[in-house]
Parts: sequence; structure tokens; C-alpha cells
Amino acid sequence: MKFAHIADVHLGYEQYNQPWRAEDFAKAFMAIAEKAVERDVDFVVIAGDLFHRSLPSPRTIKEAVETLWIFRKENIPVFAVEGNHDKTSRDISAYHLLESLGLLNVIGLRRSPVSGDNVRSLKIQNVYLVKGVVGDVEILGDRHRSRWQLEKVLPLLKPESEKSVLVLHQAVKEVVDIELDMAYELTISDLPEASYYAFGHIHMPRIYEFNGRFIAYPGSVERYDLREASRIIRYKSDLALKDGIKKGFLLVKNFKPEFVEIGTRELYDVEIEDEGFEGLEKKFFEVLEKLDKEGVMIAKLKCGDAVDVRRFNEVAAKRLRYAEIRFERIFEEVEEVELKQESEFFNEFELKLLDLLRGEADEDEVYRLIVDHYLSGGDVEKQEVMDEKIQEMAEEQTEPEPEPVEEKTKPIEGKKETKKPKTLLDFLGEGEE
Repeated sequence: MKFAHIADVHLGYEQYNQPWRAEDFAKAFMAIAEKAVERDVDFVVIAGDLFHRSLPSPRTIKEAVETLWIFRKENIPVFAVEGNHDKTSRDISAYHLLESLGLLNVIGLRRSPVSGDNVRSLKIQNVYLVKGVVGDVEILGDRHRSRWQLEKVLPLLKPESEKSVLVLHQAVKEVVDIELDMAYELTISDLPEASYYAFGHIHMPRIYEFNGRFIAYPGSVERYDLREASRIIRYKSDLALKDGIKKGFLLVKNFKPEFVEIGTRELYDVEIEDEGFEGLEKKFFEVLEKLDKEGVMIAKLKCGDAVDVRRFNEVAAKRLRYAEIRFERIFEEVEEVELKQESEFFNEFELKLLDLLRGEADEDEVYRLIVDHYLSGGDVEKQEVMDEKIQEMAEEQTEPEPEPVEEKTKPIEGKKETKKPKTLLDFLGEGEE
């Protein structure tokens, strides 16, 4: 038994607002389909986010049809769940259009039963669990869910066969905690029994083994953001080049995954730093000479001098297919200032006053301290003037309490009755077909 595990295709994603980037994602999906057929797979699972948007354009749907037809003409069944990008609030999505064309099978909880050569429907409460069947292997799964929804759904995804594949588009704590520092919706202990866990949602390839079984993420088919750069370049004192993330899919043989790489457009993550403009410019041109002209570069330049970023962008745009240059000014470190004691700034009276104000000082005590300090010598006239001023200030600060205002309650008009959920899917907040 052998199958292809694909995820996060993101068809239609015009990265950096460049339409040709959407073509790159479509080409990557096509390349994966062709390799999977070459490897003679028995079936294919797509673990969510086939589309970048829940309402894909006609062009994007056409690209999906053209690639999925590669599997269809070879009689290779495809099973898919909807990811967070391509699911809708209704039961019907672009996935169901592809299903009606015989190009894939949507597995998961449905309102109505579905039957076919490789699909079975099991009634659970008042809904149906649609699952795939290839030989003696069950393929179960469901669309992307929130954490509280998963608590209701996961116990329902129990296989009847000893051999099973669970397909979900979620983040598992034990996998994302390793180095990705991402939010998660479930843990290993939440997962129902399965022979292999085919996951999507994390865009970097990850294979996590526990108790002889695998939780696997093939990663996105193309480079979705800078964390997935193909080459990482750092140039401060010396030029350092490092390989980035590989792109492809997982070929699963007897429930053991093997990563299969495909070629994609180069995405360069570049950081260059120098004290002066001339040195920075020289390093920048040196790096450009090493890059593929059809590649994409996202660069950060750091320098102590002011830099015309627009000029760097113009140069890079002529050398590469696409480039973004960001600049960060380096400032000299500020000398540390030694903090002096309060006694070096304040006299004895001021220090005593500070001590009183820091604590729970009595107002009369503070008043007497100020009077004794400024009116020493028995100047009664000045003391009377000060008493009058303090009394005036106290009267000005005292504001009359506002009169209570009667609250007028407004009758609630047009109150709608809450509809009682009819099925489990209604309870989970999904719309009707």
C-alpha cells in the first residue's frame, strides 16, 4: 500500500501582489501530481487548503481541475478535507464542485450520505460520516475545526478497520512546540486511533514519530512566506550562505512517510550589515551576483549611514524577478549614565518632604513642615495669607456631587427567537446546503 500525502497547495495565492506567483503555486501542484503518478501511488490525500481563498476565481478552479485530472485519468482516488483558507460557513464549497466532477472525494461530517466506488457513509446521530475506502484501508477525517468543535468531532472519527489514515487540517501541540512556537488546537492525547496521521496547516515539512506511528506534515507546496526561504544569506564580517526549507510532498509506504522534493522558484532571505554606505553597497552587489535572476529576494540592510532604499530596490528589481529591500539604521550605543544619590540633588528639607510624600503622610503634618520651613521667624501676616490661599484651593477642588439621573429603560423591539439546533452540524455552527 502506497499513497501521496499533500497539503497547503494554496492555489490562487498572488504572493507579494504578483499574479505570476499564483502560477508558481499551480505549477508546484502539477509537479507533485506528476511525481505521485510516477511513483505509482494507490490513492492521494489532500489535508486542507487546496485553495487560498474560499471563493476561488474561475482561473484557479481551472488549474485545480487540470491537475486533479492527472489522477482521475489514472483511476487514482483523491480524498480531501477543507482547510481554514478554503472552507465556507455553508456546507457547499469549491471542493463539492470538484467532487461533482468526479475529481476528488470530500470526507468528513455531512448532512447527507454519499456513496461511490471508494466512499462509504456511516450514520452518526443525525449526520453522516463520509469516509474513503481503498482495499482494506479506511481514510477518515474532517474539515478544519476550532478547538471546542474538535472536542465534539474527534471521538466520532473512529476507524472500523485495523488499517486507517486520519486526515486533519490542525496544529498538534507536540509538533509545533518543538521549534515553530505556533498556536495549536489539539494534543496527541486528543487523537483517535489511526495507523497514520495525515495533517496539514503547518507549512514546513514535519515528521513526528510516537509509539511507532507518524504524525506528518508535508508543508506547503510552494514558499508561502520568508520562513520558508530556499536560501538564507547573512553578510556582516563574512558572507554566510545556508540552505532553507525544501518543498514537496510525502510518499507514504505502509504508513511510513518519505519526503519527496520538487523544484520551486528560489526565495532568498538576505541580511547585510556594514558601518558605512560604501561597504554596504559593495556587499549588496556581491550578494546579487550569487542569486538566480528568476528568484525572489527579501532583504534587510543595516548601516550607520543614511541610505537611499529606493535606489537599492531599483537595482535589485533589474537583477531579479522580484525584490523587497528594507533598511534599518544603526546608531552608536549611548553611554551609560551613572545614577547619583538623592542627597546629591536635594537639601535636607526637600528630602524630608519626599519621605513624607512617599509614605502615608498626614496632610496636617505636610502642611506644618512647609509652614515651619517657609514662615520661620513668626511672621503671622504671611501665615494668615497662606492659610487663606490653602482654604481657597480646597474650596475650588471640592465639586458638588452630581444629581442622580433616572435611567430610562427602552423596550426591546423585534426580539428574535433563537433557533434550536436540528443536527450536530447545526450545533457546530455550519449553514444549510
